[in-house]
Amino acid sequence: MSRVFLSAFGSTRATPRIVLTILTVFLASTAGAKPFERSAPEQQGMSSIQLQRLSQLASKYVGEGRVPGMVNLVMRNGDIVHFEAVGNRGVDDNTPMRLDDLFRIYSMTKPITSVAAMQLYEQGKFQLSDPVTKFVPELQGLNVLNKDGTLSPVEREMTMHQLLMHTAGFSYGFHPYRDPVDKLYVAADLVTATNLGSFVSKLAELPLRSQPGEIYHYSVAVDVTGLVVERLSGLPLDEYIDTNILRPLQMNDTFFEVPPKKRDRFVQNHFINPKLHL
Repeated sequence: MSRVFLSAFGSTRATPRIVLTILTVFLASTAGAKPFERSAPEQQGMSSIQLQRLSQLASKYVGEGRVPGMVNLVMRNGDIVHFEAVGNRGVDDNTPMRLDDLFRIYSMTKPITSVAAMQLYEQGKFQLSDPVTKFVPELQGLNVLNKDGTLSPVEREMTMHQLLMHTAGFSYGFHPYRDPVDKLYVAADLVTATNLGSFVSKLAELPLRSQPGEIYHYSVAVDVTGLVVERLSGLPLDEYIDTNILRPLQMNDTFFEVPPKKRDRFVQNHFINPKLHL
């Protein structure tokens, strides 16, 4: 038995959306990987009875149809105290969920991309106060879409600090039915960009949702950060992450594309109908 927290990504060469990811939490034989030990919860200062509430909540979510299935792992002091698969592998797949199944984790790619950026920061490749346009000149001369529908030029250039903090003024396109900027994001069809460079070129044609540094708003800022990583390192984002993060950490089930031999562990994807969440 060995490593956990293993994951995989959708390729940035095929799509710029570095949020497309896969995560699996599992125990299996991995050469060279240090095994995690199992402990009774009480040995690590936890309660078996309380952890049963996690099992009950997982079963409740499955029973209510919120998710077809899930895998939960709790570790304490480096030991596994709770590890359980609940439910099925898909809405129309009655196969029981397995501990070694592979999942998309989408935005959990963000901390991994941010680690890549901060590695480059530690190497002195950029400062947090640097303007983003120093590395992504395509974003010069942006405008902000005001609530009254008018456009205003940016009052200050967004910084790398703001980019990493989701305060750069970008949006995501999650709410096109009620947010005019998100409507423009959807119309721009950003996800059809073939790489991060073309993604940012499309993004540069869109207005910001707010002035840089003004408010926090969850956004595509980390996609832009991925392009900064590429330009500062001279490597495609997938290669940089694989070489500098995944392989050193022995994240052996982390990929930008799931290998054919592991696709039987790749569970179904399910989408929310946005019209039901206006």
